[in-house]
Amino acid sequence: MKFKFTTLVFMLTFVQTTLANTAEVAVQHYPNLSTVNQSLQPLVSGAPPFWNDHPKINAEWHQWVDTIASQTLKTLPTLKERMQVSVTATQLGNVTAFMVTPKTIAPYNQNRILLHYNSHSRRYHHDK
Repeated sequence: MKFKFTTLVFMLTFVQTTLANTAEVAVQHYPNLSTVNQSLQPLVSGAPPFWNDHPKINAEWHQWVDTIASQTLKTLPTLKERMQVSVTATQLGNVTAFMVTPKTIAPYNQNRILLHYNSHSRRYHHDK
């Protein structure tokens, strides 16, 4: 019983101290590092413009997701061209998948495959 009480007191003290020391922190923008390739600097220069958006209702979430998706879709053709890859939509066990294939594959990678599974994708899925 003494252990439980001590643990409870510790937790309450920790929470109280944490809440007392919590402060609003202003957003800071850091300059691009000179070590970053200039063509990549715009990609790492800060948070995406939608980073701090917080939709409140279901309809706002639908609008938010659709807006971000449409903006992303506009950039894909240029990105595929710059990365020199082709993208093919497919189904793997009733799961939508995309095969991204480089135009040239190094000889030592001819018999390799990289499988990336996005376990978070269901969180962002919405029905229209």
